[in-house]
Amino acid sequence: MWLRSLSLTQFRNYARLEWRLEPRVSMVYGGNAQGKSNLLEAIACVVTGHSFRTSNDRELIHWAAWRDPMPFARLIAEFVRKDGPVRLEIVLVADKETSPRSPETASVRKQVRINGAPQRVLDLFGQAAVVLFTPQDVEVVGGPPSERRRLLDLLIAQTSPAFARTLAAYQRALSQRNALLRRLQEEGGDPAQLDLWDESVARYGAPLIEQRIRALQAIARYAEDIHKALSGGEPLMLRYVPSFDPFQAGGQMAMGMMAWGEALQEASLREAFQRVLLRERALDIRRGTTRIGPHRDDLRFIMDGVDLGLYGSRGQQRTAILAFKLAAARWLTSIFQESPVLLLDEVMAELDEDRRRYLLRALEDVEQAILTTADPMLFEPEFRGRVRRFLVRAGFLYEEH
Repeated sequence: MWLRSLSLTQFRNYARLEWRLEPRVSMVYGGNAQGKSNLLEAIACVVTGHSFRTSNDRELIHWAAWRDPMPFARLIAEFVRKDGPVRLEIVLVADKETSPRSPETASVRKQVRINGAPQRVLDLFGQAAVVLFTPQDVEVVGGPPSERRRLLDLLIAQTSPAFARTLAAYQRALSQRNALLRRLQEEGGDPAQLDLWDESVARYGAPLIEQRIRALQAIARYAEDIHKALSGGEPLMLRYVPSFDPFQAGGQMAMGMMAWGEALQEASLREAFQRVLLRERALDIRRGTTRIGPHRDDLRFIMDGVDLGLYGSRGQQRTAILAFKLAAARWLTSIFQESPVLLLDEVMAELDEDRRRYLLRALEDVEQAILTTADPMLFEPEFRGRVRRFLVRAGFLYEEH
């Protein structure tokens, strides 16, 4: 698949942009704070419904738009897929009346259209697929587990809108269970009130765990060979670390992909999850929160038995996440039967010559890639000569001929 056009209105520092692309590599270059990353942010946002740089949608609306009575930003992307084009649109509308004296706290409504028809944000998943590479990726390996869960969940959601809906339902059920736990903690009451929410949390949580494991199994098969090529033969293992042992319904343990994938089905996982919630109920009430479930699971990067998140060097962590992202792209290709769009934000400057060369070769396997750089001279003349080059300056894009 490939992105045919991107239209931005009052998004970040782009007052107006109409960008036509082709199924090939495009390079966007320019100085800092000119709008390079904003382009990739817009593309990823219209595919997933959310920015990868901020959780505050107000930041996405152009500063000049806030002079208007109803500030807004519009993003429209048209992707070409094997089964035909798809047009994705997001409009962010700020309501200044909710905070007339402080626009920075005004509420923002998100409106979504797919091929012109109003839809929910979750319906964007499965319409197109992107894999994003950023310099901050290296922080994922050794950062908080929530970042690794989010990385995996966003990849799976792009292949399965049902997964995205299940994740949202799980988060709602978890929020309700935690609210009841806090009330029981503060006011007391019959713990049996939790039965309903235990069942809901287990019903939605079990398929999340199962689908994460199956996706990680598939990605791991690609990642092992890619990591060997990047590191000179060192294998990489991806390990899913559950917050409970589904075989004994007790304790936390890290399990190999094959043990998980072959031994557990969703029904048995759901039953084990519900048993452990009941067993841990008293302690959950004392703590006022749910301590077990996919919201506490983790993904670890292991090389020669060493957890790279804990003991890996910066270079090892960077190689591991690069292998993971390239493996994810191959996995998405196997699902869609066409390659995702690769978005590379200033990543070449972070890589040594061998890894840079490997990544550039990988771009030949996809239909489209869009990369940004502050220094186009990082690339060989031959590469620069066969890609489309665009200069970005203060929110304006100029094609170089």
